Amino acid sequence: MSSKTGAGDSSRCEVLSNVSGAVLVGGKSVRMGRDKQAMGFGGATFTERAVAAMRQHVECVVLIGSGSVPTPLAEMLQLPDVPHVAGPMAGVLAAMRRDPAAAWMVAACDMPKISGDAILWLLSQRGEDVLAVMPRSREGRVEPLLAVYEPWARPLLEERAAAGRWGLRHLAGDPRVRCPQPPAELMAAWSDVNTPQELKETAKRLYDGACRA
Repeated sequence: MSSKTGAGDSSRCEVLSNVSGAVLVGGKSVRMGRDKQAMGFGGATFTERAVAAMRQHVECVVLIGSGSVPTPLAEMLQLPDVPHVAGPMAGVLAAMRRDPAAAWMVAACDMPKISGDAILWLLSQRGEDVLAVMPRSREGRVEPLLAVYEPWARPLLEERAAAGRWGLRHLAGDPRVRCPQPPAELMAAWSDVNTPQELKETAKRLYDGACRA
């Protein structure tokens, strides 16, 4: 982290401790054939797992999107996506407009292996001069979800949204965006589930893991 001590840097240093969480619940998936936020294993949906993991390290967690909410999360604040913006950027901007002073950790509801350790690692990658932390997979793919977006990234996101440039992965081209590769033991946290077959395979792996624990 930078050691600058100017007034602007001091305010950024303070906000590094101000993190909120958001889980995107966008509704029905064409490939899955049903609402992803309802998928689960072992009595808990993947949405609940993501919320529980975030709550280990951030005080405020919200749901964003138009999808139905699992009953145990019915009392949570649910925000609508920003209109006229497509994809995850609509959810990221909804979060940033809700609390412009906070950094936002944003995940999807179809990421069943999010863990408190992965979130703690992600938070450790932040810095005063960093707009966002978007981890990179083993294959080199930038992951825009289970990522952190700092409040000073909002002007860039708003500008790109207004221009119809909604792809968050393209932010990786900005030198102020950090794209580290997670440790091997945490990498699974960035996997998602998109098809019934992937759901079946994920449930089996989770079951096998629970049996070995």
